[in-house]
Amino acid sequence: MAKNYRYKYEIVSADDNLPGKVTLFDKPGQECFTNKHWHKNIEIDYVLKGDLWVMANNEDFVISDGEYMVVNNDDIHQTCGKDPAENVKYLVVLYSYNFIKAYFDDFENFSFNVEKSPSAKAEIKRQLDLIVECVEEQGDFTDLKITSAMTQILIELCTKCLEERAKTHPEIEHEELEYAKKAIDYIKLNFRERITLGEIASHVGLTPTYFSRYFKQNTRKTFKQYLNLVRLEHALRDIQTSGISETRAAVENGFPSVKAFIAAFKSVYNCTLSEYVRQYHDIPSISEIRRI
Repeated sequence: MAKNYRYKYEIVSADDNLPGKVTLFDKPGQECFTNKHWHKNIEIDYVLKGDLWVMANNEDFVISDGEYMVVNNDDIHQTCGKDPAENVKYLVVLYSYNFIKAYFDDFENFSFNVEKSPSAKAEIKRQLDLIVECVEEQGDFTDLKITSAMTQILIELCTKCLEERAKTHPEIEHEELEYAKKAIDYIKLNFRERITLGEIASHVGLTPTYFSRYFKQNTRKTFKQYLNLVRLEHALRDIQTSGISETRAAVENGFPSVKAFIAAFKSVYNCTLSEYVRQYHDIPSISEIRRI
């Protein structure tokens, strides 16, 4: 019988023109509930009004007006409003894994602790306030201003708040979480190459049949679906930023052919890339890729 996995892996897509995803919430506490999950992204939760309960690695925290919390990559966490009926207004900033990796390749071996540096803690709050202002006002150069603020926050974290990472959540570092982390890391590093189910199952130390079932339960996507999603995001980003052809973007990002790229694109948009462009006169944004 398949195991009932308790912790889901979350795939985070970046917003257009931003080094991550930025969302401002204002809703009753009960609607702030999230199931236990984990991701490869750095997350910052910043409360403007109300009380937000955050569980990270089996530790409970409550952040209130003007307070924020950094959730490190791979930390199992969940949130909920402390009072189910009270509105909580809070900002969630999620950094793109690839954005951080481009500047700090070894970041997964470290954690960020803002309590180490009062100056960094204050500067990060100032930048978070700027992001909130930009999101609410939506004025000129909003994305550029948010990008600048997010970059400055990351600089403060990397230069003043680093701690060598101890073994994360030791009491829940069970084998199924470790297998998922190992598989996802392998895909992110090798998506441009041919990866078979047998190869990745062997890499994490499972049989192909068990790994296939396990990966779907733990990520809510099949291995092939997740691999195609990673390849599709990179291929579309190359088309958007470099203007290369559909065929070149497909082949350079691991698709065996442009036909395979089109099939993956259709699974998300129900049309080919050329049909999408003819209809909407624009290349689809990366943040639109929500499902497979």
